[in-house]
Amino acid sequence: MKILVGMIHHESNSFNPELTELDEFKILKGEEVLENRDMYSHSSLKGIMETLKKNKFEIVPTAVFLPTSEGGLVSDGAYQKIKKIYINEMEKHKDIDGVCLALHGSMTTESHLDVEGDILSETRAFFGDDVWITAAVDMHAMITDKMIKNADGLTAYRTAPHVDKYETGVRAADMLLKALKENIELKMSGVKIPYLVSGEKSEGSKYPMNELLKKLELVDKKEKVLNSSFCLGFPWSDVKFNTVSALVVTEESKKIADQEAKYLARLFWDKRYDFKFTTPAYSLSESLKIAAAEDDSPVFIIDSGDNPGAGSSQKIVEPLIYLTENNFKNVLYGSVCDREVVDLLSEAGPGVRKDIYLGQKNSDPKSGKVKFCCKVKKIRYYKGIKSVLTDIDGIDVIISNQKVVMTDPEFVFNFDIKLDNYKIIMFKSGYLAPEYQPYSKKTLLALTPGYTYQELEKLPYKNVKRPIFPVDKIDKIEFETFC
Repeated sequence: MKILVGMIHHESNSFNPELTELDEFKILKGEEVLENRDMYSHSSLKGIMETLKKNKFEIVPTAVFLPTSEGGLVSDGAYQKIKKIYINEMEKHKDIDGVCLALHGSMTTESHLDVEGDILSETRAFFGDDVWITAAVDMHAMITDKMIKNADGLTAYRTAPHVDKYETGVRAADMLLKALKENIELKMSGVKIPYLVSGEKSEGSKYPMNELLKKLELVDKKEKVLNSSFCLGFPWSDVKFNTVSALVVTEESKKIADQEAKYLARLFWDKRYDFKFTTPAYSLSESLKIAAAEDDSPVFIIDSGDNPGAGSSQKIVEPLIYLTENNFKNVLYGSVCDREVVDLLSEAGPGVRKDIYLGQKNSDPKSGKVKFCCKVKKIRYYKGIKSVLTDIDGIDVIISNQKVVMTDPEFVFNFDIKLDNYKIIMFKSGYLAPEYQPYSKKTLLALTPGYTYQELEKLPYKNVKRPIFPVDKIDKIEFETFC
């Protein structure tokens, strides 16, 4: 049997005014997908493909689109090219027994198009209703009516930070294989929950998300149930279809799928007031005051408002301004994304002092770059990214020519840095990555400005369907199911 596979990923932040263009995606087409598996080795697509191979199914590749980093809305032009490539590859294969895709669920274009719904719709239109379609999605997927209508089974990550991408791919493939091997029908139901929640309040190992995820495991054990998921939506996407959702896929029973999805939705809604920051959260000034008073070091502070992992620009230097103006020392700060500055300092070389205009002052794009005097310490390459370690008024600042999601300590160690030499380490991130946690004596979350600003009640939503919690206060609701 032949199974069509593909991968399209991007988490699109509509508050970041910088559009994401095609050159910000790594692209594989056709046989390149099979020949370059290292490019997506930490993904649900790997789980999909290895499950298919293990069960001796033939893998038919279409395309892979992976962003160099999450960012602003994908330009309409870029998406049309992505869509054309995928459709061209898909239409080469008419004799297909099933489709299993690795999608994100929060990829949106400048015209606010539901990308995943569009891709699934095109796939369904080409292969018809007789071909089963399943997909793995991110925990922060925004599920839509179009996705539910055109997919037979969806399954989402169950960890945040996301360390179960492979396992999610396995679940997506297993649902498809069960339908094909046992000749059963997949039935899926979903319930919309009018809620916006950030990942910084819903870590998988912390209450209440840990309890809710355990409920999924119990639901999965019920008769006829194949898979259940919570999809938390993406709070920095201002689109009408942005909600939390509960999904259930069953073996031939729409009634059970409806019943269990409503049950999960009620469980989630009943805990709506329990979602708090899982890392102690303070203003920038208060978090630095607390860190400075600690005896043990280093203290990690998360610059949460400018998190590239959720689509911010990694250019906002307001925290760095505060650090310099308040004479902080023995601090590591990074990474700031500024290609022009990296080129300038690379040309200057180590040991040179240079005036630079860096990043932007705050989340207003018109705020302009900020002047600093820096000394170049080291220049390094890591996984294709060029970065400079500089000294700015006694603060070590990493500046990179691309956005860097601060999850890999080797990126920092590449500068011969020892983390325990610093009193404070401030990274642009959402929460402290598991790989860094062994080095932290204390971790704080700073409510800093940026395109991933954490106080959702203060964000200028214009398109999200209202009312929605916690932007609006809601106590009684009637759950809406997907079409």
